[in-house]
Amino acid sequence: MARAGFGPTYVKRMIRMNSIRKGLLGGSRFWLTVFAAGYVVRWSGRVTKRGEMPVRFSEPLAPGETLLVRHIDPRRESA
Repeated sequence: MARAGFGPTYVKRMIRMNSIRKGLLGGSRFWLTVFAAGYVVRWSGRVTKRGEMPVRFSEPLAPGETLLVRHIDPRRESA
């Protein structure tokens, strides 16, 4: 049995649906502004790529040492 709750996901979904229904389709300026603000927030999150940072490794090389950088494709590694 599914739990009916008012968590953050539910609130975001209801705001998004209201902004589409009342703003884009209904013509309400307030909800159209809410829709635009939500779209800008989603877009900026994708552009800035928030989340896990790339792996960084720093170590000085001694004279005569070399560094090999290689990409291993995860799709080919599992096969």
